[in-house]
Amino acid sequence: MRYQELLLESRAHYKQMKPIDNQLVSSFVFTNGAEWMLQRMNELDGKERIFDTSISYEKYGYSKYGICLVVFLLTGIFLFFKAIFLLPLAIIVFYFLEIHSLFLFPLLIDKVENPIRTSIRMTYKIGIFSALATVIPIGFFMLIGLLNLRNPLKNWYLGCLSILIWYGYEKD
Repeated sequence: MRYQELLLESRAHYKQMKPIDNQLVSSFVFTNGAEWMLQRMNELDGKERIFDTSISYEKYGYSKYGICLVVFLLTGIFLFFKAIFLLPLAIIVFYFLEIHSLFLFPLLIDKVENPIRTSIRMTYKIGIFSALATVIPIGFFMLIGLLNLRNPLKNWYLGCLSILIWYGYEKD
């Protein structure tokens, strides 16, 4: 799917969503996010999933983004010293790694066996360039939204909803 369609669909769902409580900032950011995703997934497809506290969302989240950030920084340093004008390529490298685990959290919530391998398969089924062309604009949309002082997380929620909606189309 195209990012515009996903964001339009997420905006429509966001308007119908129950109000979001301001979640407390805690060290369990990925667990809190997974719980929020579970609620949205239940709303989107009408299923009644139960939150599984035995899944280490923190381990998966910190591993996923830790690897992406380390490679992003190393790529950035390398490009800075080799050809500074190529520095924006570090962003593409970050997202290239990130899309391989694009559907990791929904797959964990759905208790799919081998969620990492399944996410990678889904990414390659979509196509690397197609996934990048969809994820990068959604990622920038989410990050730019953080500058909105009135509701800095609105775009973040819309971007996450977009990925959940996309997962709903791809898993079938």
